[in-house]
Amino acid sequence: MTKTAAKTKTAADASSILENVKSAYESVTSKMEVPAAARDFVARTASNVKERAETVHETAANLTDGAEKLGTRIVAGYANFTRGLLDMTLANVQHSLATVEKLAAAKSLNEAVQVQADFVRENARANFDRVRDAADTAKSVVTEGAKTVQAEIAKIYSFDKKAA
Repeated sequence: MTKTAAKTKTAADASSILENVKSAYESVTSKMEVPAAARDFVARTASNVKERAETVHETAANLTDGAEKLGTRIVAGYANFTRGLLDMTLANVQHSLATVEKLAAAKSLNEAVQVQADFVRENARANFDRVRDAADTAKSVVTEGAKTVQAEIAKIYSFDKKAA
């Protein structure tokens, strides 16, 4: 027998063995059935996982909405605070220029001193009121922000309890 014939016979034997194994595997697997309880278990588990995934998605979306609202409130509060500072600056400049005009119109040293004293008193009172208003605005923004953060943390905590 030649080497080529030996190789062909070995290949045929290997092919025959593989066909027998394949046939035996198909015969055994065609007779095996998955129990109904196992199928039900897999279906219930898949359903539960789907529900939990939807719950996680909904909670994450709600948390994102809360973060967006908080960010918007903080930015709006900062914008209002900055706007207040700009308004205060303009009011101070206008008041100072009006005082300069009054000083230029003063006919005596006593009148000029009185104009200056009035300016200092009015400016101090106005700036005190403006700073108080700005502080109240900042306080309300921080308070609202803290309440929002607390509400979001409570949502996260309640979600954690639901998932467990």
